[in-house]
Formats: sequence, C-alpha cells, structure tokens
Amino acid sequence: MKKNRMAVMAVTALLATSLAGCGGGSKEGGSPSPSTAGEPSPSSSASAAPATAGSAATTITVLSEGATNIGSGNLADLFAPKEEELKGKGSSVEYTPGKPMGTDAFGYLFNKSIFNQLQAKNISVKYEDWGWADQLTQKETAAFLAKNVPDLIVGETQMPGFAQQGLLEPFPDELANEIREKVVEAAWKPMDYNGKLYGLASQPGVSSLFWNKKLVREAGIDPDKAPATWAELLGNVKKVTAAGKGKYYGGGVYAGANAGGYLRYGTLLVINGGGFAVDGQPAFNTAQNVEAVQFLRELGSNFPPGVMVATSEGTYFDAWYKSQIAYSIDGPWGAQQSRDKGIDVGMAPLPLSPNGSAGNITIGAAFYSVPKDAKNKEAAFEYIRALYSKDVQQLVADSNNRAPVLKEIAEAANYKEQHPEMYSSYQAMSGNVQGLPTFAKDNSKAWQTFGDAVVKSIMTKGDIPSILNDAQKKAEAITK
Repeated sequence: MKKNRMAVMAVTALLATSLAGCGGGSKEGGSPSPSTAGEPSPSSSASAAPATAGSAATTITVLSEGATNIGSGNLADLFAPKEEELKGKGSSVEYTPGKPMGTDAFGYLFNKSIFNQLQAKNISVKYEDWGWADQLTQKETAAFLAKNVPDLIVGETQMPGFAQQGLLEPFPDELANEIREKVVEAAWKPMDYNGKLYGLASQPGVSSLFWNKKLVREAGIDPDKAPATWAELLGNVKKVTAAGKGKYYGGGVYAGANAGGYLRYGTLLVINGGGFAVDGQPAFNTAQNVEAVQFLRELGSNFPPGVMVATSEGTYFDAWYKSQIAYSIDGPWGAQQSRDKGIDVGMAPLPLSPNGSAGNITIGAAFYSVPKDAKNKEAAFEYIRALYSKDVQQLVADSNNRAPVLKEIAEAANYKEQHPEMYSSYQAMSGNVQGLPTFAKDNSKAWQTFGDAVVKSIMTKGDIPSILNDAQKKAEAITK
C-alpha cells in the first residue's frame, strides 16, 4: 500500500508541475491545436486480448495528435467523411509514392497506411481526442491515477517525465533494437531512459535557421549564403537592423519564458555545451550557459520592442510573417509555412559558437507510448511499428513538411536531391539531439525560474553570471 500511495503522490506532483509541450503552442509552432474533447471514456481500455494469428479482432484505443488527426471514433469509419471534406476543398487523395502530395491529404493518407497495416494483423483502431498541451497532460495524468488508460498515448515534453515516473511500458528489446538501428535519434533518443525505450515520434522536428531573403538582400548580404557561426549571424542581424531603420529588424530567435522559447533558444545552449539540467537538477549557471545568454542579449537589441521575449510566441511569429524580422530559428515546417505566406525564405543548419559543436532539441515531436496499465500492449506496439514503416515514412518524405525518420528513406540518393532542405533537417536529427528535461521536483517552477532569468538578462543590463547564479539558487531550493 505504501508503494501505491507513493506512486499516486508522484503522479499528482507531475500533474501539478508539468511543463506543457509545444512545438510552439500554435499552428505556426508545429503543435496540434487544443480541442474541446471530453473527459476520458470509462471504456477507453476495454478490449480483447492482444492480437495473434487467427485470434479475434483486437481494438486499440489511441490518442490522436494534430499533425495526423483525421477525427475521433473508429478509424474505419473516418475515411469516407474525410474524403468528402477534401473533395470540398478541391484536394485529391490520389498519391504515388515518391511524388509530391497535397498537404491537406497527408493526414488521410497517413492513417490509411496505418489502417491497412494493422488490418492485416487483425487490429482495429479507435481514436480519441484529448486535446493538447496542458489539457492533454492533465487528462493523461488523471487516467494514470485512475488506471484507466488508452492503449497508446501521445504527447511532447511531458512524455519523458511519464517514463521516469514508471508509468510507461518499455519497448520490447527486439523492437527497441530495431528502432535504434533503423531510425534516426531524434525520433527516440529523448525517450531513452535507463537503457530502455519508452516512446517513438514518427515525424519529429529539430530547429534550423531561417532568413527572409528580401530583407537580407536589402541589407547588402548575400541571400543565398547562410551564416555558419554565431559571429556571422550577429553581424548579419546588425546589418539588417541598420538597413531597416525601424521598419524591420535583424531578429534571431524567440526567447519567451515558456516552452516555445525553451525549445528554440535551448538549441543554442546545447550547441555551446550547456543545457538546462543534469539528472533532474538545474544546471543554469554554467559558463557555457552564460556565454549563450550573452549572445541572446546581443541579439535582443535587434528586435521590435518586446517581441523577442513576448509572453506569447504568436507575437514573435506574427512579426516574422509580416517581414518585420529577418532571421529566425524554428522547426522544419517554417520553410513551407513561410513560402505559403509569400516569404522567399532560406533554410540552413544552426550556426555554431566559437567552441561549440552541432546539437539540437526536438520540437513538435509527438511521442507515442504504451502505458503500463494498457490492456492491449502487443497490439499497441504493432501501431508503433507501423509509424516507422517504409510506407508511412515515404508519406512523410513526400509531404516535404518534415523529414522522415526511417534511415532507409532519408538516406536514399533521390531524397537529398528532391528535398535538400528537409535532408538538412534530417541530418540535424542525428547525433547530439535532446528533448527538454524534466526536473526532479516542481517542474514548472524550475522552468519558470530559468525562463525569467533569461528574460531579465535580455531586457536589462544586469550582470548575467549574477542573474543565472540567483536563478540556480532558487531552482535548487525548488527541486531538492
């Protein structure tokens, strides 16, 4: 009984302090939009035993996520109305692998492939929509407490915390080994805990550098040349700000005190050898972080007032899409979304600090996991197998909105030729790629302490080492 009470207390704490995921908290940021979904259904997990050859059909309950959302209910029943919706928009569901597809049709085709693969294994799918961000985290936590969980859950920055709390089923060794061999690190590394895998994202993002070629050209900078170093980026940013004369600015990166900011400027900390935490404890005041925050301060004078650290990242991206800032760091979707809004955009890997090396943080990564208390674990893992299958990953590749995670697809010679920008994003998904960490205690308070310190460092002339030292002391008092 004592062990059970401790588990309940741990999950309750996670609910109270979780950092809601966002691949930026808006459609521009890459995260699914919140829904008005109801409370978890009492029958969410009621189903038959795991599917085996010749057994009765198994129905698994799966939480949907925005990038592939086709609706709620039995998947078999969702295709016809979706086809009618797409036809009404003038979109086609016709698709030839290796050829571009209509963006609107991606979710339909993604789910059709999942459906066909699982149907062959006598598995059917029921989708439930529990929303996203805070709403999703709260409902998932309530489901864990009630031991009434779907067979597959999905989420962003809350998912590693669930793994650390012992709430998720580790992937079978054979499946985990195959994923490590065949799938790029960004899709699974943030969910690798104590040598076990607990989640997989079928189309995660990592950040790249984007620039508005028109504004860069007007500042006398070669619009086809990407800055390779922080010094080059800062020099370009200053030139654009000077050329803009208050009409537009150089920009750089969003640094608000929220998950959208941490996900984006956190990449600079990682590149410089810094970060947010070590083993659940804050690591705010390292020399590497001081250098990175100093760089953020220098970028900060090259924004419209308040935009860099705006409370809502929507304010920042509004400035980007209105061509008020020239440089930005964002997920891979930034290329196509910018072009859709009439911006001639460049895209390249993130520039490096003087002593830094390539690194990144996953953004807009929807990780699928099987809860410990799921009723149909084997069938749920079959869904995860389908997520990185060749058919599904070819769809991701042809969407040209994110890079595929299956190495076989991304490393094919024709992929780099047809999708050079997304191939660059794929390369950034390997090696030193991380997710946002979970602090040992009072997670949201610890994050807010660091976020506020960065904002103070950017907006004032205060001594940055002192500001970060103060944040470190406050965070240690919170997390220990």
